[in-house]
Order: sequence, then structure tokens, then C-alpha cells
Amino acid sequence: MATGVDLKNSLCLAQDGSALLSVVSGDINDPANYKRVANVLHQTGEIDGVACDLHPDLHSTRLATQLAERLDVPIFQVQHHHAHIAAVLAEHGIDEPVVGVAMDGFGFGSDGSAWGGECLYVDGSSSVRMGHLKPVPMPGGDAASRQPWRMAVAWLDGQAAVPEMFNGLPVEAIRSLCSSSMTPKTTSAGRLFDAASAIVLGSREVSFEGEAAIALEREAADAETFRELPCRLDENGGVYQLDCSEALIQLTEAVQAGEPKPELAAGFHRMLAAGMAEMAIRIATARKAQTVVLAGGCFLNALLKEQMTAHLERAGLKVLGSILAPQGDGAIALGQAWVAVQKMKRGNF
Repeated sequence: MATGVDLKNSLCLAQDGSALLSVVSGDINDPANYKRVANVLHQTGEIDGVACDLHPDLHSTRLATQLAERLDVPIFQVQHHHAHIAAVLAEHGIDEPVVGVAMDGFGFGSDGSAWGGECLYVDGSSSVRMGHLKPVPMPGGDAASRQPWRMAVAWLDGQAAVPEMFNGLPVEAIRSLCSSSMTPKTTSAGRLFDAASAIVLGSREVSFEGEAAIALEREAADAETFRELPCRLDENGGVYQLDCSEALIQLTEAVQAGEPKPELAAGFHRMLAAGMAEMAIRIATARKAQTVVLAGGCFLNALLKEQMTAHLERAGLKVLGSILAPQGDGAIALGQAWVAVQKMKRGNF
């Protein structure tokens, strides 16, 4: 039994080579949703193991721990983005080594930091982080996910004039937070989209998850051409890092100069797709992998997914994504269950 994560929670029961994935029950931080999930798990019996997220403070992790203790079975904690990729492998019945590109808003990393723009090499139940977006401060923690302009300030890092639409906002206070060693850093692709949307469209506040990114994708859909934007792919000790800072600086300057917003939004999508695809291609070449998996909520963005797929297929790689399972966190339980089954087959308790 896999317990998923707290937001977009689902449960998954894997048995005899099949998996039963529940409907998405919503956010189990909500007491009614929590009670519903807890009741299902309380009635669960005769299982061989429990799988959950790596984050120790999630309700779903605590419920999994209680279930494993009650039934005296092993518990398997699976890193969030590993589970995203594994969900696609489970759906397609793939057991070969793959390069997985997982892009979303947040997942607890194996180093304890906030991940969200990742390249992993997945071989069975094992996962190695081989690339990611540049870590940047997340000023105010979760507040940065509700106020996209904060992430714009973080990515610009004082290297460009703050856009005029940020006038009246406490920019200097946020810059000060960014320079503090106490401010957590993130590699989140979702927060990078927030930064770009804040710069191009002036997004200050969002009322639902992904709102700023959706607005940026819609803007890009109206583009007849696109603005060329740079990114830098660095490598250190076999781990790649994609730095999009210069792209956001140029976006800021282009907005100030009055360049058309659709072309800027389209240019951002092309830059990010090309950069992440190049990272995956290099890792696949080094590891002799033939398949790249695209997973995570950011791939609900059709433009990003199409452009990355085109880059990867031109390099001769097979590209897989979710078809039946949810694209976002609703599939996490399926991935957790798949990893746990692989571990149990190999006796990795």
C-alpha cells in the first residue's frame, strides 16, 4: 500500500503485477479528507509493505508509518521525483534504466532541500540525481509560491533593474531575505515559471496552484515568433546544473523596452525546454540510456512538453509520459508502490 503525498492525495494498492490507484481525494491537511484517508488505511490488512514520501512531516508519511507499525511490515520511503518518474514506468511496464526529467513545484529532496527541476537516472528501485535547475533562494518560504514576484527578485539577484510593475512592493526586504543564509533554496521549475510570469506579465499574487505558469503558457500561445534567450549548462563532478539567470535578466530588459509579451513568453518556454532537454541528452549519452521519462505537474504545460519531446526525439531518444495516470501528484502513490515492489523483489528491505 502506498500513501502518496498530502496535496492531491491518492492511495495505491499494488498486487500480483497490477496496481489499483484511487481517485484523488484532495488535500489531506483538510480534516475531512484526512479522516477519509485514515479510515481507509485503518481498514487495510494483509499487506507485505507500505510506501510513502521521503518528507518526514507529511500526514501521508505519518499515516504510512502507523500502518507499517500496526501490521509489522517494512516501510519504503521514496523521494518525490523518483516516484513521479516511477509512476510513468509503472504505467508503461518499463523496467529498463531511464533518464527521468521531473519538473514541478516542490518535492522533498534526498538532501533535505526543496527540489522541483530534476534529472534523475533511474534503474529499478535506485535513483541518482544527475542534474537540476540552479538553486535559488525562496524568500519567505511558501509565501514565494503565492507571490510570484518574490521569485523574480530571487532569480534576478540584483543583476537587473526591478520591473516597473514591482513598484510599491517591498523589493529591498525580499533582496535582504535572499542574501540570508537562513532562507531556503529551491530548484523548483514551478517557481522558475512564477519568476518568468512575474517579469513578463506582472503576476503579483496567485489564487490557485500553477496560475502564473498557466498565464505565461497562454501568452506564449499567441506568439508568431519568439525572443531568443540564453541559458548556461554547467557540470561539476558528473552533476549538471541549468542556470537561467541571464534569460530572466534579458526578459526584464525586454519588458522595460516594450517588446511584445507573447514573443517573450514563447522565448522563455523554448529556452527552458532546450536547456533541460540538453541536460537529459548528455546524461542519457553518458549512461547509455535509450529512454527519457517526462513527469511532474509542469508537463501539464503542452508547449513545454511538446518542445522538450521534439528536442529529445531529434537526439534519437524514446520519450515517455503519463497517459492514464494523473500528470501531477495524483500519480505519486503509483510511483511509490512501483519502487517498493522493485525493492521487495530484490530483497532491499
